[in-house]
Amino acid sequence: MISRCGLMQKKDGMGMEEFKDYWLNVHGPIASKMANLRKYDQHVVVDAEHRHAIGQGSVVIDGYSELQFDSYGDMVEGVESLHGEGANDVPMFANPHCQILVLAKREVIRIPEYLRGRKLIKRVSFLGRADGVTSEQFVKEWWNVHDRLVQTVPGCVGYNQDLVIDRIDGGVSVPYEELPVEGVVEMWFETKEAFDEYYASPEFARASAHGSEFIGAINTYLTETYPVAMPSA
Repeated sequence: MISRCGLMQKKDGMGMEEFKDYWLNVHGPIASKMANLRKYDQHVVVDAEHRHAIGQGSVVIDGYSELQFDSYGDMVEGVESLHGEGANDVPMFANPHCQILVLAKREVIRIPEYLRGRKLIKRVSFLGRADGVTSEQFVKEWWNVHDRLVQTVPGCVGYNQDLVIDRIDGGVSVPYEELPVEGVVEMWFETKEAFDEYYASPEFARASAHGSEFIGAINTYLTETYPVAMPSA
């Protein structure tokens, strides 16, 4: 499964509630008509506080869309099936310069069944490589070492490491240097107390120290997720 994530900034002069309402109730039904689409969520930023010793990167958003497909080819067909209708609607509520990250999803800690469908606290982080670290070195440290350290930190009930496999700007693929995000972290917490416990723990400090060896920038947000109904639903 891959995800196509649009990095959204609200239109100048538009309030957050108006942005959220248009995105969900007007734009959502347009984008949901894509062929081959398996799942569509809109993630709205509710907290942009930087809670990490690693400096911030270039990803500044008010929300991000997530459209899931079985394959990259299915995604391309899906986008083409709208014949530009979705892209033409974006300037009505958001910055038309909407960069895209295509992610290969990797589930590390699966959310327990008893928590599925409940409102959880979600944290998303966009990661850039440290200076001198190659893409291959980043993945090796992130997937083979860092994931094990994170699993020792108390409080987290769900954890994904999603690798960026393509970056799209203006409809064309661009190199890392033009959109310097190598990976996206998704984490879920049952309560605010669990979230605070996570960040205050010595296990988090240990994982963060390791992260600084291969992560050079991080943008972190708390988001609320709004599933978009599919036309066939």
